[in-house]
Order: sequence, then structure tokens, then C-alpha cells
Amino acid sequence: MVVSFLFMGITTNSLAQLSKANKYYAKGFYANAITYYQKKLKKDPNNAIANQKIADSYRKLKDYPNAELFYEKALAMNPEENANYLYYGQALKNNNKINEARMQFDQYVAKNPESFIGRLMVQSCGDIIEWSSEEKAFKVAIVENINSKNADFCPMEYEDGLIFVSERGLDLVNESNFDMSNKPYLSIFLAQKSKQYNKPKKFSNKLNSFYHDGPGTISADKKTIYFTRVDKKEHGKTYVNRPKIYQATLDGKKWKNITPFKYNNNQYSVAHPWISEDGTKLFFASDKEGGYGGMDIYVCHREGEEWGEPINLGEGVNTSETEAFPYFRSGVLYFASEGHSGYGGLDIFSVNERDKWTSPKNLKAPLNSAKDDFGIFYKDDENGYFSSNRDGGIGSDDIYSFNWHPLIPQTTISGLLEYEKLAAAGTTINLLDENDNILRTITTDSTGKFVFNKLNLDQNYLLAIDAEDDSFLDNAKLFLTNSNGEKVMLANRIAKGKYKFEALPYEYYDELELLKETDESLFTVKVNGQIYDKLPGDYSGEMEIWLVNDKGNIIRKAKADKNGKFIFDKLSPDEQYLFMLSEDDANLNMIILDENGNTLESATRLNDKKYKYKRLDADENMITLINEVDEVIKIAENENFIISKVLYAYRSSAIGEEAAKELDKLVLILKKNKDIGMELSSHTDSKGSDSYNLQLSQKRANKAVEYVLGQGVDKRKIIAKGYGETRPVAPNTLPNGKDNPEGRAKNRRTEFKVIKLN
Repeated sequence: MVVSFLFMGITTNSLAQLSKANKYYAKGFYANAITYYQKKLKKDPNNAIANQKIADSYRKLKDYPNAELFYEKALAMNPEENANYLYYGQALKNNNKINEARMQFDQYVAKNPESFIGRLMVQSCGDIIEWSSEEKAFKVAIVENINSKNADFCPMEYEDGLIFVSERGLDLVNESNFDMSNKPYLSIFLAQKSKQYNKPKKFSNKLNSFYHDGPGTISADKKTIYFTRVDKKEHGKTYVNRPKIYQATLDGKKWKNITPFKYNNNQYSVAHPWISEDGTKLFFASDKEGGYGGMDIYVCHREGEEWGEPINLGEGVNTSETEAFPYFRSGVLYFASEGHSGYGGLDIFSVNERDKWTSPKNLKAPLNSAKDDFGIFYKDDENGYFSSNRDGGIGSDDIYSFNWHPLIPQTTISGLLEYEKLAAAGTTINLLDENDNILRTITTDSTGKFVFNKLNLDQNYLLAIDAEDDSFLDNAKLFLTNSNGEKVMLANRIAKGKYKFEALPYEYYDELELLKETDESLFTVKVNGQIYDKLPGDYSGEMEIWLVNDKGNIIRKAKADKNGKFIFDKLSPDEQYLFMLSEDDANLNMIILDENGNTLESATRLNDKKYKYKRLDADENMITLINEVDEVIKIAENENFIISKVLYAYRSSAIGEEAAKELDKLVLILKKNKDIGMELSSHTDSKGSDSYNLQLSQKRANKAVEYVLGQGVDKRKIIAKGYGETRPVAPNTLPNGKDNPEGRAKNRRTEFKVIKLN
């Protein structure tokens, strides 16, 4: 396949010390090398080096059936060569032997657990199996009267025909025909169309040189072309002729003024240009230093009459493997990649500019295949062309047409469940049809959020909360959210715990204004308690504890552990609390503890079976302050508060959007109350070593302080302290010893303590 040539250039290096086979191999003439390695194997069938080199040569030529055959032999001869598990697996995968490939990848990852490509291959095998059951979004067909026995690729509509790149005349893959004569190898062709495509002709004698030209891109006004060229120049034995980008302008009917792109370089490749419709962006592929590895996609922005410095599109697009053949249309970048989960070889992906080049999508089969698929072009919103060397073609690379056909319209609905203005985590929600039949069931995450995917568009559905608590069902609120998880609509409640909605396109929710809500106070407190019979610790009934209002209605629930301890968090700091036991027992006592487990005081049992606790007594050392919504509240000096939304991703200290909102409230409090300061304490989960977690928590605390100081707060009013994993607020593991992701997420937090300044 000719694509491999476009990635590496042609070397003129000749090492006289090596055998003929090794000479050809070193030059990249793999077909010739195979011929001489096979002669060696005829005399010495068990020569491991020759067998290995043949396997590697077939892999580089993308001859996957032969690569599979020889890697199987190479692995048998040398099972200690770890890379052969990967290469053998890739050959099997390219030959549609997914289960066999997965076995090889698993062995490779076992030997190389940190390998990106190994883990990617394992993931891709699972994805392929999952994708196989999905409805196909494209129909493809080979284009008649264009393809030859050699490589034809990167089609592009031009006036009444199709421009593409072809190696007809000489075959760059079959190196036995590579005679180094001064004839054009890769050239740009044009096939005009009447009822069908006519015989292709050279697009321009000026653009087609004596070596390799194409692929290219033409500006919307059809006056400028940018194209790839590899010059045939002799600069010494070790010189590599790299692909470069050139520009030409149309003068009448002829292309003239061929000039090199200002960012070409003899030390690396610059290729596969594509210009945006508005002419302001030029995308290309390059293996220049500073990238992620292999070929990366870059973009230059037009600055007047010049192009600005190349910008790498980042890790959302680029990987340690090859990304190439960019194509940009209507805000969407299409590109070919070996470094994202796919079917094999190069797959075509799409990524949106509005998403800042993140979350690329595989276009899936049948547009992508187990071989190389690349060079896509849309002629309208539903039809276009692409290139592939898949089985069943005419030559090594062929041009195919595609038609996108709409699937059954589907959408996604996401929401947030709250109770008493707090996230209702771990709550079961049933998705029902209009006849109350349960279609699916989901549990809200630690933030009260849920998502139902693949819903039939414009169909009515019901959401039903699966809970027995009437107070919860009566007072819970279910919000619909946009793609960023922000509230945009209160769901229509039609019965207790049941809501009705119409499945609309996800974009509809993104266009709605965010719901305006009164911000909750930043100051919430956590109350720790314990129930016991005669002495703390002698009760092990794991009873449910209820927080009730003055009317006895249950507003919160918590479960006592095996020692009778329970926790209620996010409580208002300036109130008294009433607790009830789900199984009343007049002999049980209740005490309130501090965060270290020390007894603060007893909760008083009332005649109506409730236990009363008033958090602040009159003689307690209190601080009166103004919170962020101008409420006057009282708190105890040195009392800890949890900033509920300053939570962190695993191993991250980054301040996210939600965390910034909470810290902005803290800034207001510090500015409104001149006589107080804050100690920010950050915490981690139990993953990682003690020393690592201590460093990470300090880094998190420092980041939070850095953010607050950046908002104009006096540095004397705030300090940072990291405690690592030493002060968890939730178990990091479940009782059965398995990981507890929700508990660990709660432990990755920042708290603050109010300090009275002198």
C-alpha cells in the first residue's frame, strides 16, 4: 500500500557491508528485500533473522496475510521477542481474526503493562465486537472507471470531475518494478464525468514533477492549490527526501508560481495539506519534533498574507501512532489514525472544532475496515468518497464512494435528581414507556446524575423513581440537563415519583438557557453521631437513622455502621437537628462526635421518640459572619466545612468549572468578613503510596489557594494544608474488599476551617 511511502520518504543510503537483502531493507525497498530473504530461507529454513525480517517487511508493506504467516513462525522461533506478540496480533486483526488477535494482545500487555499501543489493541478488539451489532450508518461502493491495478487514493471533486492521486505507470509497493528511472511515480490525475467517469488524465504537467506529487487541496475560489511533493534530489548517502507542501496559483488555465510552504523542513515530513472553506486554516500532517509521536495533525491560521506558526491539535486528535490525511468541512475535522480504537490499520475519525478537537469518533464499518481507510471527501452532507486497500478492490488502494443514510432517529436524555436541594446519589430510576412497561433501569451517580442513551426520537417516555419513602417521592426534583450536565428544565411531574418527557434531539437541550437558582450557602456542616445501649460501641444492629423536620417528616436518611456510628453531611450550620431511629428503642442512647471520634455531647431523647441536638450552645466560642448570599450565620471557631463541589479527578489537582464556582463563593466570604481567615485542607483517596498522596493533597490545597489569591484575596487570610489519605469521609473499599469508586471520589476533596484573625 502506497500510504506507507507517504509517511517516511525515500532514502539514498547504501550500506555496502550488509547482504543484498539487508541493503534493500535498510533503504525501505521491502519487496526486493523479501526476495533475497526468501532465497536465504531456501538454504537455511530455520534462519530466525531472515524469517523475522520477512515478517517485518510484509508488515511494512501492509501485506497482512503474509505478515500473519511469518510472524507466527517468528514467534515460534523466538518467543522472547515481545514485539512479535503485538505485530502478530495486528496482522490477525487486519485479517479479521479478532478473537485470535485479542489473545496475542493480552500476552503482549501482560509483558508490557504500560504499553499504550498494547492497551489500545485490546480495547479495539472489544469495540469491534460491540460495533458489529450496531446498525451501519454508511453504504459504500467501489467507483467504476477510475481505479487501476496500482494505488489510487485521496479523491476530491473539481469542477465536473474527480481529482485523485495515482501511481499508475510504476508501482511503489512492488519494489521489483522500482527502477529509479526519471518517470513520475505518484501523480495528480483528473477524471472528468459525463454519464460516468472518463479515462483519467494528468491534472497538470506543471504540478506533476519527475517524482512524487499529491495529495492536494484547492481553495474555495479554485485559484490556489496546496499539494504534497517529494523531490528527487541527491544530497549524499544518508539524505532522506522528505515529503513537503507546495503552493501554486491558477493563471488562466495553467498552474504557475510553484512555491514551497514556509514551514517545510529537510529534517522531517510536512504533508497532506487541507485548506478550510473560508481559507483561514491550513491543516497538514507532520512528524516534526515536539509532537506526540509518529505523524501528528497540525493547523496554521492565516495572518494577513502569511500562515501563522503550526499548532498541534493536541492529544484529543494526536497519539503516539500515526495521524494523517486531514480533511476539514463545516467545523468538523476528519482524519486517518492508527492511534485510536479502530478496526485495523488506518481508520477514519471525526472530531468537532467546537469541542476543541477532543473526543474523536470512529466512523465505523462499512466505511472503516480491517485494512487502511483514509482520504475522505464529502461532496454534500450525505455523499462522498474515500480511499481503502480493503479486500475485494481492484488495486492496492482504491477509491470508493459512500452514502450516509439516516439511522432510526435516536437521542440521549440526561438528568439530575435532587432532594432537599442535595444530590440524590445511588437512587434507582426506571425508564418506562407510555404503558408503564420498564424499558431500562439506572442508578444515579455520586452527584445525582444519570443518562439514558439511544432513545427513539420524538417518543414519549416516563421516568419513575424506585423508592418507598413517600416524603422523598413527594419532594424530590428531577431536572433535565444539557450535554455539560447543567440544569435546563424541570421535568414534568405527573404522579408521585413519576415524570413525563418527550425524547428531543440532544442539541435542543444545549440551546436552552440554564435554570436560574438561588445559590446554596457554601457553609454546610457534617454531623457525626453514634447510637449505643450502655457503652459506645456495644450496638451492632446497623440501624437506619432519620433526620426529620418539626412535623416528623423524614428529610434525610443515614445508616449506622457495625459500631452504631452514622454521618449526616451538608447540613445547615445554624439550626437544631431532630433524629429518629427506624426501629425505636427507648434503651438506646445517642451521642454526637467530632471528626476524630471524640464525644462532643449527648443528644436529648424527647417524649415523641426523637433525639434533639443543637449544634451551638450559647456559651460556645462562636464567630458571627456574613455568608456569600448575605445571610448572617454563626459557626464555631475552628470548625471544618466541606466545599461540596471541590472534588477532583483521579490523580488530578486541577480546579474544574464547578470547583471554581464554589471557590468564588469562598472569595466573597473572605472579602465580606475582614476578621476571619481560612485554612484550606485537601485530601486524597487511598490509591497510591502515602507519600504520593500527601504530596498530591498538598498540591491540591496549593492549587485552591492559588485560585483564591488570584481573585484578589489577601494572602494572609488563607493557608493550605494537605492531609493525603489520612482523613477519609467515606470508605475507599466496599465491605467485600472490592474498590469503592464513589467513596474514593468523595475522599478527593477540599475542606476549609474558619480562623479568627488577631
